[in-house]
Amino acid sequence: MSIDHIVPALDGAAAARIRAALDAVPATAPVESEVVVDGVAIPVTGPAREAVLQLLTHLASGQGVGLGPVAELLTTSQAAEILGVSDTYVRRLADAQELPIEFRGTHRRFRLSELLAYRQRFPRSR
Repeated sequence: MSIDHIVPALDGAAAARIRAALDAVPATAPVESEVVVDGVAIPVTGPAREAVLQLLTHLASGQGVGLGPVAELLTTSQAAEILGVSDTYVRRLADAQELPIEFRGTHRRFRLSELLAYRQRFPRSR
C-alpha cells in the first residue's frame, strides 16, 4: 500500500457544498451511478460508488484524505493497518487460523478480500 495522492481538508464553503450535494443522494443505491468531471460522465457501480461516496463524506466533514492502490496480497504490517490493530495481533490471528494466510518463502501474506471480510465480521469503532 502506498499513499499516492493526498487531498488536504477543504475550506468550509467547499465542504458545505459537498455536504449539501450528499444530502440529495438517495439512500438506496441505483444499479449504476455516474460522476461528472469537467462535463464527462463516468459510470460508477457497487464498490466504486461506495468509494466515491466515502471520499466525499470525509471531505465534507473537513477531513483530508489519502488515496493509493492496495495490492491483492499484503504484508503483516499492511494487514494490521487495514484492520486497525497491531502487527503482533495480526500474527496471532494468523497463527490461531482465524485469519487465512499464504506464505511467500517464510513471509506471511494476507489476501485483501479476506482482510475486508474479517473487518466486516468484527467492526471496530473508527
